Amino acid sequence: MPRPRKKDTENNALLQEPFVVPDRILAGIDDSQPRAQQMYSLIRSLIIEMELSPGSPISEKAIGEAMSVSRTPLREALLKLADEGFVTIVPNMGTFVSKIDLATVFEGQFVRRALELETTRVAALKMDAEFLRELDVNMYQQKRCASDMDEAAFYQADEEFHRIISSIAASKRVWKTIHVAKGQLDRVRRLAFPLPDHMKVVLDEHTAIYEGLKNNDPAAAVAAMEIHLARIFITLQTLCESRPELFSEDAADMIAEHAKLLSP
Repeated sequence: MPRPRKKDTENNALLQEPFVVPDRILAGIDDSQPRAQQMYSLIRSLIIEMELSPGSPISEKAIGEAMSVSRTPLREALLKLADEGFVTIVPNMGTFVSKIDLATVFEGQFVRRALELETTRVAALKMDAEFLRELDVNMYQQKRCASDMDEAAFYQADEEFHRIISSIAASKRVWKTIHVAKGQLDRVRRLAFPLPDHMKVVLDEHTAIYEGLKNNDPAAAVAAMEIHLARIFITLQTLCESRPELFSEDAADMIAEHAKLLSP
């Protein structure tokens, strides 16, 4: 079966046909973790990467069969995802991917900005030849993905870029905190990649951050990171206007309210 790509028709197909999990998502699953945690990570990735789009049904049977997992760990995973706002469980009707809630997106941005600006500052001070080689490889991957117009691979390289910076500055726990907090925000970030010139803009911003880190210049690196992170508000406005069906009904009001908070 060709892997579905667009809107709810792709997700409705899960109810009747075998479900194929993309290799890039399978690669992120940690087999050393309990099955419930694996299912949580897998479905979370499917939602963030828009393989399961907002408002669409989730077939527990299809995913369970695709991953050879029983109902119990799958239900545990869905309950955790419901608690985090990724899915909505409706008794006697089924489980559905939740629409994007901007209140949670802004909360994630708040946490992300606070922690990533600081990890960028510290990373610039700690940058050495070994760390630079890791970033060099990642920047090469980003450029290749942008050249190939491979949105899914670019998103993964984008995530890795930020993870590397965090790992240079601090422990894995810090990145885990950022990763969990920005889950709803990541849905917006992934949704933005088809926008005109989006990959080029992100790559240019990453290059500015990279140059600041490479030159052990905390001020330059942090300033570039702040510009990069702030772009999400422009992206949100564009997406809410072009794809309103993917967002909660109060999205426009939330953006207007947030814009007032950012005003001088």
